[in-house]
Amino acid sequence: MIDFKFLLLLVTALAVSIVVEAMVLPRIIYIAKKKRLFDLPDYRKSHATPIPRLGGITFALVAVFVFSASITLYDLVTGINLFDNLPLVSRRILGLMGGAILLFGLGVKDDLIGCSYKHKLVVQFIAGALLVSGDIYVNNLYGLFGIHELPIWIGAPFSILLVMFVTNAVNLIDGADGLASGLAGIAFFAFSILFYIKGLLIYSLLSIILIGILIPFFYYNVFQTSRKLFMGDTGSLTLGFILAFFAIRFAMYVPEDMVKFDSPVIISLMCVFVPVSDALRVMISRGLDNKALFKPDRRHIHHILLDQGFTHKKVMLTLVTSNAILIGATSFLLHYINVNALFLGIILVWLTAISLLNKRLKLKKASKLKVVRNDSLEEEAEEKLSASFLAEEYVTLGKEVHISNYKKVHIK
Repeated sequence: MIDFKFLLLLVTALAVSIVVEAMVLPRIIYIAKKKRLFDLPDYRKSHATPIPRLGGITFALVAVFVFSASITLYDLVTGINLFDNLPLVSRRILGLMGGAILLFGLGVKDDLIGCSYKHKLVVQFIAGALLVSGDIYVNNLYGLFGIHELPIWIGAPFSILLVMFVTNAVNLIDGADGLASGLAGIAFFAFSILFYIKGLLIYSLLSIILIGILIPFFYYNVFQTSRKLFMGDTGSLTLGFILAFFAIRFAMYVPEDMVKFDSPVIISLMCVFVPVSDALRVMISRGLDNKALFKPDRRHIHHILLDQGFTHKKVMLTLVTSNAILIGATSFLLHYINVNALFLGIILVWLTAISLLNKRLKLKKASKLKVVRNDSLEEEAEEKLSASFLAEEYVTLGKEVHISNYKKVHIK
């Protein structure tokens, strides 16, 4: 049965979050420009001018404001408290808020003065532990890799590592305009529907609010030039942490959930597949090349596509659309294909696509190198020919001068 009162709440919360974020972002741009808080260009980045990078500072603040106001007003108008008879939801939300506050502070520090990756990992570990302490951990793989129920002493540490990895993966994918916000927006949209079907209305509401927050930011990040804005680490770490929370909560086996999915683990994984698979692939690639796992380079999927000649918008559209198709196709095919066969097929298709892109990029670089070498050889040949011509001219001139002087001597 459709709850029209709650649907009205979702629409209202979406509209309010869009309006509030749209009001706040121009002020953030003004402050960032006045205080010269810019993301500076370097060899890994594709922007040529300094861009304000504090857009993500609004995400958590606006989300908490709209989320709290929505629940309070919904209770006043309808008399329904979304937290009633759900003590674990309150505990889980508190774990989420505690971890998000930690990562918010970490992101602000990194955006303003920088932060070492060791410091980041320590704070992310603490944030993950706070999340797990709120009874959020992977407790069942539903047959993926032949594994079903997980004891807490395995599920809890695994979940902390998963939170850290997803958080960093979203942070690392933020390398093209609209990419991180687009991927996060698609994932939040999927989770808003999935949680609604599952009867977890509080998480569906939070997902919708986050979509509303990302819409104005997406506009400034993708379509603006003079007022362009980056989310910075504050935004990407916050989004990654919340996505990790949603992925784990949806994947959890909870007997009280109204609707059970066949394999929610793989659906959760598909919601964050592009950033997670890309981060894992890059780390393995660096390890095989004996490189530092956290040393920045241009191996990420968005770098590969940009080096292929894709524009930022094409990179964003390609990867966001791919992730959306993966979510939809996986949710449909799970009813007909074994979860392990489906997961293996997705991995093979993705790796094949990356391999073909890398091969094409190498051929493109080799072709450019060949052209450069040919141009160099032509220039060298021209220089030699020119030198030879000048030498002949000099010899000829010398002979003419010698003959002229000889005649002058004999005339005298």
